[in-house]
Order: sequence, then structure tokens, then C-alpha cells
Amino acid sequence: MYYELFIDVFFATNLVMDYFLLRLVNRLLHCSATQIRSLAGGAFGALSVSLLIAMGMLSQKFLNTILVHVVINTIMVKFGCKIKDWHKLLQGLLLLYLASFLTGGLLTVMRRYFSRTGFWFFLFLAATGYLIITAAILVYARLKGKGTNLYEIVLYAGTNCRKVTGFCDTGNRLRDALTGKPVSVVKEGEVKMLLQGGDLTQFCPRYIPFCSLGCETGVLLALTLDSLTIKNGRENRTVLRPVVALVKEGAAFMEGCQMILNPDLVNG
Repeated sequence: MYYELFIDVFFATNLVMDYFLLRLVNRLLHCSATQIRSLAGGAFGALSVSLLIAMGMLSQKFLNTILVHVVINTIMVKFGCKIKDWHKLLQGLLLLYLASFLTGGLLTVMRRYFSRTGFWFFLFLAATGYLIITAAILVYARLKGKGTNLYEIVLYAGTNCRKVTGFCDTGNRLRDALTGKPVSVVKEGEVKMLLQGGDLTQFCPRYIPFCSLGCETGVLLALTLDSLTIKNGRENRTVLRPVVALVKEGAAFMEGCQMILNPDLVNG
């Protein structure tokens, strides 16, 4: 008995699964990797395993364990999720295998109710499984309560930095029309203390439209800072060139915090 393996289909299948798994790990660890970076990490993992199969090296179990589960997966998670420290990398590897186990089980269950086969049908099942698990993660995060949505934020502009308390508001869907980046809202006084009277022109000032309770339409002054760091316990996430909009002191929706985070900065 023998099996006929189409290496192109094998590569595409592994690429899809590796990409979805890396996006799940990226979301669970609040990493800052982009979708393109995760896709590149998935492509590396799929290509590496495909080459090992083509060279007949996966038949050696010990070598297979070392190359795939230690070397390839470590590089794939480190690059595909943009992880720098080894403690978080170990968490990423564990979550990769956990997500793989859950996704595999979910795909097995879904296949029981469908008789179709083929790559495109597999792609549909994989995407559905990814969306289901992502929705479960979001529901779990919502059930943990509002208190967990408070973060310590450090804003950076030049050589200056400013610590503020930020609240992740899922209702904040502000986007910068110039860059397409998500926009967070900061109290004007905090930004003034951060800039210390510096020249605003170096931070690309522009106005963006917004609406909120008590104000149907309006505009906010937006600036592009050098970076910000989101701290939540032992987890740190750095966002380069973030866009922030300034709001006057005393705004009702800013009660209890100095910054309203855009959820895309937290969830990636």
C-alpha cells in the first residue's frame, strides 16, 4: 500500500493552517505581528516541512521531532508572532499546540456533517474553525469584565514619555483617513505634558471627524506619536507610530482614565 502526495496541495494546506494558528497565538498573547508577517511565518513553516518531505527526512522520527517541533515551529512562532523574549516564546509554542489541537478537533467534528472534499472545502472549514475559536476568545474576554480592560500606557514623543491609564473601549472605531491606522483618544492635558511645549508640526497634526454621546458630529486634533507601550501585568506590547486624538478635559466618556484605547491596538 502506498499514498500519493501532491506537494503543492500539501504546502497550501499547511500554509492555511499555520497562518490561522499564528493569528490565534498572536491574539491570545496580544502580540503586534501584522497579518502579512503571520502569513510569512506560515509560509516558512509550510515550505520547510514540504522540503523535508521532498528530501525524505520525515521518516526519521527523532530527526523529525527536532527539526519540526523544535527548530521550525520555534522560528515560525518567533517571527510570525513578532515575539522577542524567550518566556513569551515558550508560551507561544504551547499555545500553538493547544490551538492546533482545538482546531483539529473542530475540523474533525465539522467534517462529520459534510461529505465534500477538496482544498477549497478544507479552506472553508479551516476559516470557519478559526472564526469560531476567535469568537470564543472575544466572548471569554468580554465575560471577564470591564475591569480587565484597564491598561497602563506609556506614551513616547522624542526623548519624553508619559504614563497614563487607558481603557480599551470596543466602541472606539476611529480610523485615521490619512494612514488607515486605528485612533486612540487622549486627554489634551496629558499630551501637553508629554510634548512639554514642543513643536506640533513634527507629529503630523491633522483633524479627524468623530461622533459620541452628546455630540453627533465634530472634529478632533490628531497627532502621530513615536510609540506607545501597553502594559497588562507581565505582558507588554509596543505600537510604533500610533495615532492619538486629543479631547478636552472633562469629557464624560473619559471618566476614570486618561486614554480611550482603540481595541485594534490591544487585539492586534
